[in-house]
Amino acid sequence: MTMQNLIPSRGMSTSDLIRLGAEFSLGAQPVDVSPRELDTPLYTGRLLAHEVQPGLTVTASDVTYVGRQDMIVDMEPTLLCGVMLTGCTIETEVVGHGRVTRLPGHAYLMGFGRTVRYCSPVVPGQRFRTAGFILKPAFFDRFGDNLADDGLAILRDFVIGDFRAEMLPRSPRLLEIARLCLEHPYSGQLGQLFLESNALAYVVEVAELLKQERRVMALIGRRQYERVLEAREILDSDLVNTPTSLQLARRVGVNVTTLQANFKTAFGTTIFGYVRDQRLMMARVLLREHGLGVAEAAHRVGFARPSAFSAAYRKHFGHSPRGETSQGKSGRSSLEEI
Repeated sequence: MTMQNLIPSRGMSTSDLIRLGAEFSLGAQPVDVSPRELDTPLYTGRLLAHEVQPGLTVTASDVTYVGRQDMIVDMEPTLLCGVMLTGCTIETEVVGHGRVTRLPGHAYLMGFGRTVRYCSPVVPGQRFRTAGFILKPAFFDRFGDNLADDGLAILRDFVIGDFRAEMLPRSPRLLEIARLCLEHPYSGQLGQLFLESNALAYVVEVAELLKQERRVMALIGRRQYERVLEAREILDSDLVNTPTSLQLARRVGVNVTTLQANFKTAFGTTIFGYVRDQRLMMARVLLREHGLGVAEAAHRVGFARPSAFSAAYRKHFGHSPRGETSQGKSGRSSLEEI
């Protein structure tokens, strides 16, 4: 199948750009990432918008707004999914359904089962890097009426019935998939193949997150799940100076034993294990991307002794942290020795 580039070479009018941006990036205007640069009265930057399969479009953008013009769009039955890699909090007004708040680093789902109007504000000078996908009902047609009761069925529910919005828990895997939509090195047919496979990986990861979320809520209840998510957000906000388990439990309004048990159920690891692993990933970024030495990286992420840091690093990644300093690429978040 030949992918359809939805951005014409002759350019687009401001109204075209507004509609495409609304449909393809949950409020952040899309820009052609491969390799087209756009300079419009509304924004400057790069846009990617490719239909990779019937009903599935992959999108990505890296734009800075230069004009002030709110995006007002009438959405047809559609599921939008996007993650903001860089940017600020966005408040979108969905007519008849109130406001939807979107935060950097989180994936958001917005499902329009019928035509709904929504408006997102645009502020000059703001830069957004986003990536995501859009699913139309046609994407699910191939599965017929017997779609399995799994994450894919949950996704289809977003294009049935009334408007729905949901924020997904932070996912390093999902953020990496989103980043690759913007930063992949491929072109031509290989690039098309990569975009298609990456878009499908995006859909699968979102479906799996939804499936896991429903499973955990069935086990511990929605309210307890929300408290666990709040606890993880608190940890993520400052992974070096994390609160104790008792302090964390008090902040989210639950006893420490319940929090520890529910955290393990939700994320498959203890609170200590989560913080430790996140700090290790943070150290990996410091080693690879910022060129820090092992001792300094260990100190920055809260290890008192470089030897303890090296042992934990080797156990987690399968090799010594000294091997990272010569590589100089990617990584992610964190750890701890409490």
